[in-house]
Amino acid sequence: MDVVAWSAHLDTGHARALGVTPVSRRELLATSDVVTLHVRLSPRTTGLIGADELALMRPDALLVNTSRAPVVDEEALLAALHAGTLGGAALDVHFTEPLPAGSPWRSAPRTVLTPHLGYVTTGAYETFYRDALGDILAYAAGEPVRVLAP
Repeated sequence: MDVVAWSAHLDTGHARALGVTPVSRRELLATSDVVTLHVRLSPRTTGLIGADELALMRPDALLVNTSRAPVVDEEALLAALHAGTLGGAALDVHFTEPLPAGSPWRSAPRTVLTPHLGYVTTGAYETFYRDALGDILAYAAGEPVRVLAP
């Protein structure tokens, strides 16, 4: 598999050291079989993928969003899927969660929808439970950890 990456803050040397080819955003969208999004939601990433970006993608390409729903323009993605100009989408995040019964996503063509469970892994749960137990034991000992300041 050839892995390419784009980010406004991509360390190209680090990417190359990992065997990843840095490319422009346009090249990534125009040439990739699968585009996966791995970004935090911020003003910079809201609407990162809209109608113009989807139009750059190949008609057999897949878009995978497990980041946050507002990273992708929902209406533009629905339009591309219905028009057949995008091969498909896999979404683990939605504007409204859980998806309402009447959501247009429930009948969108060529989609795989999951209920925001991308974080559900054995490793994540091991960390959650280990940290929760550590928090409880530290609190019981009168030495709380990971205390949030108001």
